[in-house]
Amino acid sequence: MADTTARRDEQHQQGVQFALKMGAEKIFEGALVSVNSSGYAVNAGDDAGAVFAGVAQETKDNSAGAAGDEEIVVRSGGIVQVKSAFSAAQTNVGDEVTLSDNQTVDVAGTTTNDVVCGRIQKVESSSVVRVALYPFGSKR
Repeated sequence: MADTTARRDEQHQQGVQFALKMGAEKIFEGALVSVNSSGYAVNAGDDAGAVFAGVAQETKDNSAGAAGDEEIVVRSGGIVQVKSAFSAAQTNVGDEVTLSDNQTVDVAGTTTNDVVCGRIQKVESSSVVRVALYPFGSKR
């Protein structure tokens, strides 16, 4: 391929909210969402081969269907409040976090697969943190 030599329509899509084809499961609004190794949106967790995508903007149930039968709208980036799997303290602000499940994060380096999702922006309590989420597809 060669560089473009004229204006082109890049089919730009705002990266804040987008739809992803779902795996065969139910995802609740507000849940953290990953894309699994097969390319489908699933409930986030410490899963091998998964990439963090964002937060579900709707509840969708595809548990009775096949992977790809339904799509779910996900919001990427921003700051969200989630549970912490560790005893969070003010010294954790700025720490990178990984997914534990679809509503819980842990400190990077403590989960098996380290599916990174963002950095702690604020500690609300020892069990609740606000996380600045990495945009889908970012390299951190």
